[in-house]
Amino acid sequence: MTTVIHTRGEVGATWLVAAAAMAVVTATTLAGNGAVLAALRRAQRAPAHYPLASLAAADLLVGAFVLPIAAARELFIFQLNWAICSCWSTLDVLCCTASILSLCALGWERWCGITAPLSRAKRARQARLYAILVWPVATVVAMPTAFIPSPRHFHPGEVAKACTVNTNVGYVFFSTSFSFYLPASVMVTLYARILYALASLPTIRHHRGRSPVKPDVPKTSPIKNMKAPRTIVFTSPKGCHLNVPNDKTEPTKITKPSESPQNKTSSSSGGILSRQRRATRTIVMLMSLFLVCWTPFFVMLPVDSLCECVRDATWLWCTWLGYTNSALNPLVYAAASPSVRRALHASLTTSSSTRNTDVQLSPSARRT
Repeated sequence: MTTVIHTRGEVGATWLVAAAAMAVVTATTLAGNGAVLAALRRAQRAPAHYPLASLAAADLLVGAFVLPIAAARELFIFQLNWAICSCWSTLDVLCCTASILSLCALGWERWCGITAPLSRAKRARQARLYAILVWPVATVVAMPTAFIPSPRHFHPGEVAKACTVNTNVGYVFFSTSFSFYLPASVMVTLYARILYALASLPTIRHHRGRSPVKPDVPKTSPIKNMKAPRTIVFTSPKGCHLNVPNDKTEPTKITKPSESPQNKTSSSSGGILSRQRRATRTIVMLMSLFLVCWTPFFVMLPVDSLCECVRDATWLWCTWLGYTNSALNPLVYAAASPSVRRALHASLTTSSSTRNTDVQLSPSARRT
């Protein structure tokens, strides 16, 4: 028996615009996150790259396996068997959970990068471990959706969709708590502490963990001859004595501020502070984008599981706003992360003979 697939509604301007928008989101998600993963593979490893790769992998899975069926069920009327729908709904929940857990891992790495910037090797090992652990935890949250029955999710006058979203009340509150609300609370708390640490960072960086040393008071040598020029003895930071004649007839050598060790330390600390703020700004942008895109869905889902009062158009807009997050994340990487931007540019411009060559990043990009 042949199954006939019909369009959902008339093929008019609205249907065509919706189909085009869904196709653009899907294609952008696949191309953008694929390019980011290739760029991260080429770039020299940095601690933040492991959770970033986890986030890009989750978004790539969304584009490859979740969005095609999600678009088809909105545009066409058809039915799929239980196995396909179970895999689709499980991947949907798994990838969303992996995304926000990866953002939590990024927040932890940024916190360690600010409070312990010299322990880069240890941070890299722990960041890799946490990026790997994201996926088993996300799987535990997502697996029950394949086995817990869901009530019918359509209203009178609406045609049932293939692979409906699980609206079982118990599972909805379990999944939304561990997929969104608890991780989002942890993430917001982490970034609040990061911003507070950045606000007090210059004082810590200026002395590099050592207490400031009071400058020695200049000592004047005894005057042995009234006609001899007065000599002032200064002590250098290393304990050497510097005799500087104080005669109006002899020019005194003035040390430029840029040559002062204290100014060099200030310049170095300013550079480190700038890099830390730039790296943190990238993660804050990712977090803000995630919350803006997914909060409407995670408010709507529990409400609809309790009252079944959310219309199909609201489901469509809230769900696809969340999916759009997977397409926008690579733009944040490319716009705000120097290391990813350099590697991404090299991935797009390199010749086929040099594809396996690592991209050498600048010292400032490697430190972030």
